[in-house]
Formats: sequence, C-alpha cells, structure tokens
Amino acid sequence: MPRPENHPLRNTNCSDLSVTFASLGLQKPILEGIRLAGYTTPTDIQAEAIPIVLSGHDIIALGETGSGKTAAFGLPILDRLLGGKRGLRALILVPTRELCVQVAESLRAYAAASELAVCTAFGGIDLSIQRAAFKRGLDILVACPGRLLDHLQQGSITLADVEVVVLDEADRMLDMGFLPQIRSIFVRCPQQRQNLLFSATMPKDIEALCADFLPDAERVQVGRRSQAARTISHAFAHVAGDHKVPHLRRVLERESGRVLIFVKTKSRAEQLGNALKRAGLPADSIHGDKGAEQRYVALKAFERGRVRFLVATDVAARGIDVSDIELVVNFDMPRALEDYVHRVGRTGRAGNTGRALSLVASSENGILAAVKRHLEHAGRAHGHGGGDERDASSASESRGGRGHGDRGSVGRRADEGRDGARDDRAAPPSGGGFGAFDDEAPRASGSHDGRRRRARGRRPAAAQVRRR
Repeated sequence: MPRPENHPLRNTNCSDLSVTFASLGLQKPILEGIRLAGYTTPTDIQAEAIPIVLSGHDIIALGETGSGKTAAFGLPILDRLLGGKRGLRALILVPTRELCVQVAESLRAYAAASELAVCTAFGGIDLSIQRAAFKRGLDILVACPGRLLDHLQQGSITLADVEVVVLDEADRMLDMGFLPQIRSIFVRCPQQRQNLLFSATMPKDIEALCADFLPDAERVQVGRRSQAARTISHAFAHVAGDHKVPHLRRVLERESGRVLIFVKTKSRAEQLGNALKRAGLPADSIHGDKGAEQRYVALKAFERGRVRFLVATDVAARGIDVSDIELVVNFDMPRALEDYVHRVGRTGRAGNTGRALSLVASSENGILAAVKRHLEHAGRAHGHGGGDERDASSASESRGGRGHGDRGSVGRRADEGRDGARDDRAAPPSGGGFGAFDDEAPRASGSHDGRRRRARGRRPAAAQVRRR
C-alpha cells in the first residue's frame, strides 16, 4: 500500500477482506508469528498503520480501544528488526505495569518464529532480576518511564542504538504527568529515530503536546475521535451510594461471564473486592497499593476464569486486555469522559458485542450528563438514538432484585414489568445506544451461556489518513 501523497484527508474502508497481512509487506517470519497467534485478517488500524510504519515515517494513530493497536505498531517493528544487529533497538513506553506485561506478551507471540527478544521494565520487581533478563538478550524493551530511568541511571542499559520509540496509550502517558520523564528518556535516544504514537483517545490539549514530538507525522484515525466502540450497549442506574454494594451483588449473581468493575480509589477497590469475596462471589481486585506479583496473579486468575469479577482502578486497568469481558460496571462514575471511553472499551473488543453499566449516585449527575450527550451524538451519527433511564434503587428493592434489563442490547427481549405486563418499548440497536435500567445490566440475547457474539450487519468504521 503506497504512502499517501498530497491528500489532506483520505477515507478508506480497511475492512476489505482482500487486504491481508501478506499484502501489507510483512516478511515470512512475522507472517508465521501472526498465523501462530491465530490472526487472519488485519483490523482497520493495522491495515492503515503497518505500511506507514514499515516505510519509516512517524505516525500518530488513534483507534478505539480493542481495535488492534498493539499489533499495528508491534508487527512492523518486529519486521524492521529482523536480520539486523542484536541489541536494544526498539523502545515501547507504557503507563502501567499491567499494560507493560500485556504488550510484551503480545510481541513475544508475534515474534515466535524469530529470534528477537522482548523484555520488560516496570516497578515492583527487583532491578537485578530485570538486569539479568537484559543480559540474556534484548531487542525490544517495553517499559514504564520511571523504572526505565532507574535502569538508565544505574547503567543497566543504553538507548544509544534505539531506532524506534513508541508511546502507547499516549494521551494517558502525558495526562498522568509522565511528560518530564518522557523528555528525559527522549534526550537519551538518537535524534534520528522513528517515533510512533498510539492511543485510544486524544484530547485536543494533549494532542498539542504530541505535535511537539511528531511535527511531521502522518495520521491514522479509525472511528470517531475519543469515542466508545459501536459494539457496546450502555445502561445507567440511579443508585444511592449506600445501596451500590447490594445492587452490584444482585447484578453479579446473574452474570455467568467475566465482569470488570471500576472504582475511583485504591482503598475503595480493596474494600469492594473484599466485600464481594465475603459474599461468596469469585472476585478480586487490582490497584496500585498491591505489589506487582499480587496484581499479576489477580489478572491471570481473571484471564483464566478462576476469578470472574475483577475490581480495578483506572490506572491499574490500563493493562487489562481480556477479549471476552462481557460486562463493564462503573461502580463509581469516572471523573472525565475520556476515562469513560477507556473503561467501557474493555468490553466489545475485536468486533464482539459488549455491555456497560453505570451505577450513578446523585453527586455523579454531572459526568452522567456529559456521557449521555456523547452517546446521544454517537447514536445519531450511527443511525440510532438513545433511550431513557429510571431510578433503579427503589424499584429493584420492591421486586426482590428482578428488573427489566436488556435496554439497548442486541437481540432485544421484552421482560416482565413490575405489574406483569410486557414492556414492548423499542430498544436502540447495539452500539452507541443506551437505555433504562432497573436492576440488571443489559443482556445480549443468548449471553447467559458466556459465549461471545460477533456484531452482525455492521462494518468497522472507515479509517482516515492525513498527511501532516
């Protein structure tokens, strides 16, 4: 695919099945790694970004959470390093330990048919353990900025031969205050290098900072900017703060799949996780006050299904990349719209349908209004609108936990109302819609057996490429 020339904006439909990984120009060892990883067809962002990265140009790539950004930068980086000199030549910066582990595991899978070595550097593990891993072989380093600076200051590694630098979750990297550390790392890298910036969201003020790092970068955007995936249905429940725990417990008792639950603080994550465990539910929590080993064990238990309900803070959840999370619950509403997009993006990944439920106290009505405006706008753009919402706290109690459910999910079903009459109000199609909620999360038809459903009758959003 040729690099776009003299076109300020080009719309493409990268869902064309004629586009294959082989047609993107990747070498045979990388194609074999892709095959072993079980990938068949590139996603929109992969089809657009991979040729640009292979050509050696800087890139700013924006895509919905779950759109395949790790492979979009990882595959061409591995391709570039094949057959070259050994040593640290690619650096990938990420904001959290969990994301560091997830990205590294993905890259190792892609590199299975090559001899390229991928290492990690993140806090909570003794420096000497990571240093020993570097000595065994290091071609690509996935690192959190703080721990990378620790190694640089101790002389464990050098960035003198780095050819490619990636900022993954770039908006959060800068928004969380990593900018001074990133600048310090950049001055240690060669000036002649390729810079890649990938993110799910990009607020305008953060984008201005990114422009300093990549003034001549090409751009790829899949879907609308800072938008939740269209495969996700959204529901909201007005629940008083002291009723949230029993309300959540009733929701979880009816769920057979994985559920990710978001809270605002580390202490709240620990308390809620313990409360759910005391109630006999297969639950755990991850947050910054837990050690790296504890967080890793909890995350692996969630991935393998031993723990089905995981409570997390926004930062800790950055590395969660489990493909079949059926429901995301906002136990606490996020502080900003961008965080809502990131949270709900943990479900509905890779074209599968997903559900998001928010428990809203009266003090959280401000952010609720912002989220609803965002979803209503997205609904109109996609040809469907939003629904309504009701105060669920009293209704759920009066019916012993039985509720309407399934507002805005695929395969609409009419449930019994409180008087036994069927509720035949139309529900919006999947994705971008939101609806009423009494006591249970919106359920996709057939979701109780835990199976994932592919979104039908809808193609991924077209990618947009713009030459800077």
